[in-house]
Amino acid sequence: MFQEKEWFAGNCNRKTAEDLLLQINKDGAFLIRRSSAQNARQPYTLAVLYRQKVYNIPIRFLEETRGYALGKEGKKNEEFFSSLQEIISHHKNNQLLLIDSKSQAKHTTYLTHPAHP
Repeated sequence: MFQEKEWFAGNCNRKTAEDLLLQINKDGAFLIRRSSAQNARQPYTLAVLYRQKVYNIPIRFLEETRGYALGKEGKKNEEFFSSLQEIISHHKNNQLLLIDSKSQAKHTTYLTHPAHP
């Protein structure tokens, strides 16, 4: 199960997750935590550090496919994953798009350093 993975932070809140990633201080440091909303449609959040900024990316659960997708709904060319582990494995080898919510600046990074509280 993914609960035992080194990158799974369980019910760790957003602030604790961000503090942990900032302590690691390496681009690509990441973890997955349960979303604070406890929403069945967005059960998890992928937190990623890049250039001293933590990006919190919603992980959506897709009932119709029983899979997962990153970010907000309605994107073109959306990637789907069968598990949280598949998301991690994919983005260790394929760049993850990060969009700054304030400036809309786009960056990419790989998931490189799993973090665990």
